[in-house]
Amino acid sequence: MFEAFYEKYATEEQEAVVLIRNCIGGGYNNKGDFWEMTAISLGMVFCATGEKNIREGRMKWPVADEERNGEKGWGKFGEGQICRVKVRKLLDEYVPNHAAPEKFNCWAVTEVLKPSESCPELEAVLEEYKKPVVIEDKVLGTLTLNREFDMFETNFSWNGAEIPLALEVNQESKSSWSRARTAAKKLIAEQEAWDKAMREFAAKELTELANDWLADDDENEDAEPITEESFAQRITLSELTITSGGSFTAYYNDDDMFWGHVVEVSGSLKKGITDANISG
Repeated sequence: MFEAFYEKYATEEQEAVVLIRNCIGGGYNNKGDFWEMTAISLGMVFCATGEKNIREGRMKWPVADEERNGEKGWGKFGEGQICRVKVRKLLDEYVPNHAAPEKFNCWAVTEVLKPSESCPELEAVLEEYKKPVVIEDKVLGTLTLNREFDMFETNFSWNGAEIPLALEVNQESKSSWSRARTAAKKLIAEQEAWDKAMREFAAKELTELANDWLADDDENEDAEPITEESFAQRITLSELTITSGGSFTAYYNDDDMFWGHVVEVSGSLKKGITDANISG
């Protein structure tokens, strides 16, 4: 059943002790009619050689649809688990084009030999991983790393209101931390212009849709049509995310124009605002 999954991996099996960060879910494989589950690992020690591979990696395994939400799927590994497994290396030809094969750390888990294993090296990695990472920035304030979602989080002032800010980073690359902070500070420094532009862009893209929703609202049959000007005035920023590359997404409260959905406005510092839609 899982031939389409295992054909991407070497036939050689290796025994290793692995530190699991967390399970991040699965993607559906149409070719084989199964789910490919993925857990993020923080380090491996190979039992035969003692070789240590202390870096982030991916542990993948296939499950049938009915197994995805059970112990064979989401429940196979737990956060911070150190276990002994049998693994097979992803073949070079299946490594994504943007990654070097020697740096792309992906393995198929064929068997869990011991769900709990003592390993001082990986226990030290886990202890270090659990330590909070905090950056004090004069403009952005106190930034705290959320390791699970690869982002620094803080609150900042946007036109007089305190708003959550998330900087999406590669937690293994401190240079991405600096780039994300620089991008965020540039956006915040020009917040009045950006806020005006994002509101106007969202209004231009979504006012017609807002009136369609208004027409379907039996409780507001006599309401005046929504104009682009009123749309732009009614939405209020609730959250902002920005990447180390300068791409951003602003989340606006919709003032019930879309019955509580979120208005998303996205773009980048280089290209400007490119998209607006509703979600949630």
